[in-house]
Amino acid sequence: MARPPTAAQRRLVDGADPATGRLRGTPAQLAALVRLGLAFRHPRPPHAHFLTPAGHRLREGDGGGSPADGATQPPSAASGAGSDGVFAARVG
Repeated sequence: MARPPTAAQRRLVDGADPATGRLRGTPAQLAALVRLGLAFRHPRPPHAHFLTPAGHRLREGDGGGSPADGATQPPSAASGAGSDGVFAARVG
């Protein structure tokens, strides 16, 4: 994502259907979300628009920045799990 979404785009993402991630808006608004990588257009009729995983993360509030910001958060959260960042199961 080159820049953060505008307030209107953020409202569209926040207003998406909670279960399916289906978006409703003007064609220009939906096209802008597709350009930002926050939505995709379904190939079959009625060609509805849905949130991508990045759009879901933005809606949940986990990170509204760039994909690099999301990539840096999990290792810091898992720093206590191990030095290499690999999941280790607890024994005992």
